[in-house]
Amino acid sequence: MKLDQITGNLSTLTSMMYEIVRNGDFLMTHVFPLCWIETPFVEKFGVPRQSLLISEAWGKMVFPKNDFYAEAFRGLNESSHLWLIFEFHKIPDVPMSGLVRPPRFLNEAKMGVFATRSPHRPNRLGLSVVEFDRLEILKDDIILWVKGVDLVDGTPIFDIKPYVPYVDHISARSPFLEAPQFQKVTWTCEKVSESELIEKVIALDPRPAQDKNSEEEYGVSVAGFNVRFRFLGDHFEIISAIRIE
Repeated sequence: MKLDQITGNLSTLTSMMYEIVRNGDFLMTHVFPLCWIETPFVEKFGVPRQSLLISEAWGKMVFPKNDFYAEAFRGLNESSHLWLIFEFHKIPDVPMSGLVRPPRFLNEAKMGVFATRSPHRPNRLGLSVVEFDRLEILKDDIILWVKGVDLVDGTPIFDIKPYVPYVDHISARSPFLEAPQFQKVTWTCEKVSESELIEKVIALDPRPAQDKNSEEEYGVSVAGFNVRFRFLGDHFEIISAIRIE
């Protein structure tokens, strides 16, 4: 094939791709998960809205102990934090809008999806920084443990990269300046084994923004427990925490 034919074919392909994107139909390349991470969060409700907010929120990734993975993790323990590239797999595969309303943005006006971290985005890809905990080398598996996750149990992980402070930690401007505040939490029932994790999930107020003044009872599943709680004006009260059988 001659050079001008190759150039012409590439030009045609590029034009087709731009037309697909302009019409709101997005191409998905063949990218396969490395693994599916295990976390304490079996549903979207209750998952921290950003990573590293709750250090007790653990993540477990299991890989086969083959020739590739036996070498791929060499030197990983020299980094304190890692980037995880993942898919928002719980988001329905339906037509999406270019405008979204960030849940905790002080200005209630909609913003372009690329100006936010909304999970409702083309290709449903996410980027999350987590703390490296440990690497376990077993007979048949390699297990990577991390802390501070903001991912639903079963989230597909596409790549793992080291967090590099001199380029990843920069001074920047952003409209999202207000850090979430931890509310006081009390228990009216007996505390359970995962009480510290559960308290922090509730303290970050997982309720929708429109329910902030509600004193209704809510339920959330965390770390194998069904937890019932409510807001009493100045603090949260955990009513029950029952282990899921």
